[in-house]
Amino acid sequence: MSKSILHEFYYGNINPNERPLVQSPECKQFLKIVSYSEEKLLKLLGGTEKELFQTFSDAHGKLSSVSIADGFVDGFCLGMRIAVEVMTK
Repeated sequence: MSKSILHEFYYGNINPNERPLVQSPECKQFLKIVSYSEEKLLKLLGGTEKELFQTFSDAHGKLSSVSIADGFVDGFCLGMRIAVEVMTK
């Protein structure tokens, strides 16, 4: 008998943050453009500018991470509200 999803979640067997990222062809295309552009930009920048760009890039990455987590929480809460409404009908 398999454990419930709540048991799996409680014991740490489910961690949405650790699941592999499956990228669509569109995402892969944009990632390629971002990587290419970053490489070209870094070649054009001097020491101080590179440091500033790295600070920008790090902050942007952290902002994206926080935004993704917030989106996950919002989506989960919406799903639960839908489930509650369905169960009360």
